[in-house]
Amino acid sequence: MKHASRVDGELVRTDLLDKANHSTRNAIVALIKHRGEAGMKEISTSMGISKMAVSKHLSNLERDQLVQKRVIRAGVGRPEYRYSLTPNAHYLFPTSYPYIALSALSFIEDEMGNEAVHEFFDRRRRELVDRYSKRMRDLPYEERIKELARVREEEGFLAETNRLQDGTMVLIEHNCPLMTVASKYGLACTAELSLFKQLLGEGVERTHWMVNGEHVCRYIIWKGTEPQANSQP
Repeated sequence: MKHASRVDGELVRTDLLDKANHSTRNAIVALIKHRGEAGMKEISTSMGISKMAVSKHLSNLERDQLVQKRVIRAGVGRPEYRYSLTPNAHYLFPTSYPYIALSALSFIEDEMGNEAVHEFFDRRRRELVDRYSKRMRDLPYEERIKELARVREEEGFLAETNRLQDGTMVLIEHNCPLMTVASKYGLACTAELSLFKQLLGEGVERTHWMVNGEHVCRYIIWKGTEPQANSQP
């Protein structure tokens, strides 16, 4: 998984969008977003760049799971490929959802008190434990950590895992869809750490935290700390 950063307020992957090609690739993503689906010739004509250049950009976007293609066969000759955005690409576009969530939490706090906010995050944690556990069940411990990263990746956290020489696993998240909420309600981050501990055992330590100004959230998962089989959500 690749690193991400913000350029002109927009989330972009730094390995994908170097300074020279940033605007062209973003324009391709925006064009596909507007049209729902587009072919290489259509993109080339609309943007006034060569098919070879479009092909290169699309290959990179496809590699990073931001676009997907389907094949259209019509008689003889080469098939046509039509490109559309994957769910991962949704996170390249700004949304108002975090601000709606923040407004809702502020309402809960004003009307029902801080305890209700605690209850909200605790309920979310329980729901995630149930949903994530279904994906991680019956997998070997290290594969469960990798599956957790895959689930988080699908949810826009740009997650990856690394294995240190001593066998210790590291989970890194390069993006935080909860950042707007977490900046006001630290309970969001507390609940995330509690979630990971419940899924992977008490030996989970957060060493980097985006809310503190660091560029990632980084978790160390110590060897031999997996939860007991009879642990309850």
